[in-house]
Amino acid sequence: MYFNSEINPVLFIAEVGSNHQGNFNEAKKLVINACKTRADVVKLQILSAEKLISQKYDKKRYHHFKKLELSQKENKKLFEIIKSKKKISSASIWDVDQIDLFKKDIDIFKIGSGDIHNFEIIKKIIKTNKPLIISTGLSDVNDIKKTISFINSLNKSYIKSKKLSLLHCNTAYPTPKEDVSLGTIDYLAKKFDIPIGYSDHSIGKEIITYAFLKGAKIIEKHFSNNLKNKSFRDHEISLNQKGVNDYLDDITKINEYLKTRYQITKSEKKQNNLYSFRRSIYAKTNIKKGELFTNKNLICLRPYKKDNSRKYFNLINKKAKLKYKKNDLINL
Repeated sequence: MYFNSEINPVLFIAEVGSNHQGNFNEAKKLVINACKTRADVVKLQILSAEKLISQKYDKKRYHHFKKLELSQKENKKLFEIIKSKKKISSASIWDVDQIDLFKKDIDIFKIGSGDIHNFEIIKKIIKTNKPLIISTGLSDVNDIKKTISFINSLNKSYIKSKKLSLLHCNTAYPTPKEDVSLGTIDYLAKKFDIPIGYSDHSIGKEIITYAFLKGAKIIEKHFSNNLKNKSFRDHEISLNQKGVNDYLDDITKINEYLKTRYQITKSEKKQNNLYSFRRSIYAKTNIKKGELFTNKNLICLRPYKKDNSRKYFNLINKKAKLKYKKNDLINL
């Protein structure tokens, strides 16, 4: 499978994103620290303000994103660090012309919620034949169906081989807890036969813990070196190095608690609980040889010695082959 973790109960994506705020040295620190965590994937955002925002209609947002740009050389260096640390590399590329420049550097492509309708970028990514994750914020089920249908028309292996994943997402920064709608994870899993995950913009790790419990196979969370940095909104909704590892430790324990078993555990064996909890069949009264077993002279009691009490009705109206004193174990 393309989205399975070898070390964690979910595929965890540490989203460096734009928390570097256009500072390459800070970007390197973020990537290095993200690689020190148990995260499976370290993800970048590659953008060009010119190719993202109309200066005519939203000059403020244009200048905002212009400040977040890193050069091609700088992004290449970040991918080199990710690869050297044996992490899976990922990126949202918001510029169709840069996809070919970075396709060899990226293991998993990401389409953010804002580009789920951007068939130009999606088509270019599908041509790389690399796994793709799509966030579904701002989308209804028909939006999702149209995008999946488009992908399927280009390359059927994305659906057939489960090389495509959807992430439930709310695009509000931060997302209020009452708006996370984690039931959507179940809904998408039933609607589409591909891996479903969750891209989180809430504060802290509480919601992503619930998302894991709802069955998310992938968790994407922003990563920061300074959660108290107020100069850029993404820091507030991020986890730091300790936060990522604490979360993955938590869900690893939860996953252990949730495992299915149909056998006696080591702790039960150590306490000899089969002996002390289960029952065997005993003589309720003195029983003569040849006497019929009835509910008047048989009783099921702890401890479990030999045959268990489910054979009680097999004995009723059968003749005793031996003589028994009260409280003797009945031999079957």
